[in-house]
Amino acid sequence: MRVLLTGGTGTISRAVVARVLAEGHSLSVLNRGNREPLPEGVEHLVGDVRDEASLRDALGGREFDAVVQFLAFDGEDVERDLRVLAGRAGQYVLVSSCSTYLKPLPHHVVTEDSPQGNPYSAYARDKIAGEEALRAGAGDLPWTIVRPSHTYGERTIPTNFHFGNPWAAWQRVLDGKPVIVHGDGESLWTFTWNEDFAVGLVGLLGNEGALGRAVHITSDESITWNRAFRTVAGVIGAGEPDLVHVPSATLGALREDLEAALLGDKAATIVFDNTLVKSLVPAFDARTTWAEGVARAWEWMQAHPDSRRPDPAYDAFCDDVIARVRSWA
Repeated sequence: MRVLLTGGTGTISRAVVARVLAEGHSLSVLNRGNREPLPEGVEHLVGDVRDEASLRDALGGREFDAVVQFLAFDGEDVERDLRVLAGRAGQYVLVSSCSTYLKPLPHHVVTEDSPQGNPYSAYARDKIAGEEALRAGAGDLPWTIVRPSHTYGERTIPTNFHFGNPWAAWQRVLDGKPVIVHGDGESLWTFTWNEDFAVGLVGLLGNEGALGRAVHITSDESITWNRAFRTVAGVIGAGEPDLVHVPSATLGALREDLEAALLGDKAATIVFDNTLVKSLVPAFDARTTWAEGVARAWEWMQAHPDSRRPDPAYDAFCDDVIARVRSWA
C-alpha cells in the first residue's frame, strides 16, 4: 500500500511509521520539517496540514491507498482534509481519542458504542466535532476512526498530570519527595505501549471490516494509580513512594487544565473492551505490561539524561498543594 501519515515524530506516530515500514508499505510523511529526521525510505513532504494551500502544494498530484491523520483536532481540520483528499485517498483514518467518551461514565467498561460527551475537556469536545464532521462530510471517501488512550513509548514515563514534562513527577519520587495522586488512587487506568498500538492501527489500513467504524486501541491491562506509582518507584530504585491523595475536584478547582486532565479523563475508572480491534486485526496483542514499558523507558532515559528535565513550576505547585493538604490533617 501507499500510505500518507501526518506528523511522524510524536510518541504514537513515530511507532506507526516504524510499523508501516516493517510491513513493507510505501510511506510518505507530511509535517512542517522542524523536528527530528525521518527513517530512511520515507518520503518527506513539507507542509502545514492546517493551511489548505500549503497542504495542496505539499501533496501535489499524489494519491494514496490510506491516509492516517494525527494532526486533526476539530471539525474544521477534518473538513479541510476532506476537501483536499477528495478523489485521491482509498481510506482516511482519523486519529481521535478515548477522552471523548462520556464523563462521568455510565459504566466503567467502555466499547466503541459507549456514549460520547465530555463537559470538562475542550480537547475532547473538539475531537468529537472532528468525528462528527467526518461522518457527515466523507461522502464516497472510506473512513475509519481510531481512538487511542494514554499511549507512551521509550522516551517518557507517563503520569497522572504534569505541566509539559512528565519526568518531574518521577524525579520527586526518586528524590524521596511526596507526590500527588488524585482521588484515593484506587481508580483503574490503562497505559498502552506505542509499538503495541501501532500493530493495531496499521492492521486497520486497507481493512474492509474497519471502514465506516470507530475502533479504540488500548492495552487490556487496567491498574490503579497507586499501583502505577509504586511500580515506577520500584523500577527506578526509589523505594516506597510518599503518595499524597488529593481530591480530583480540588485539583481541578486550582487549575483549569487539571479539571480536563483529571475529571475529564484520568479520574474515572475505565476499562476498555478491545474485542473489535482484536477481531479486525488478529495480530494485535497489547502484550507490553506497565512494568515492562516503564523498565524500557527508564533504560532509555538513563542513556539520555537530557530527557530528565526539572520543572520548577510543577514542583512549586506540588509543594504548595501538599503543604495545604497536610495542614488539614
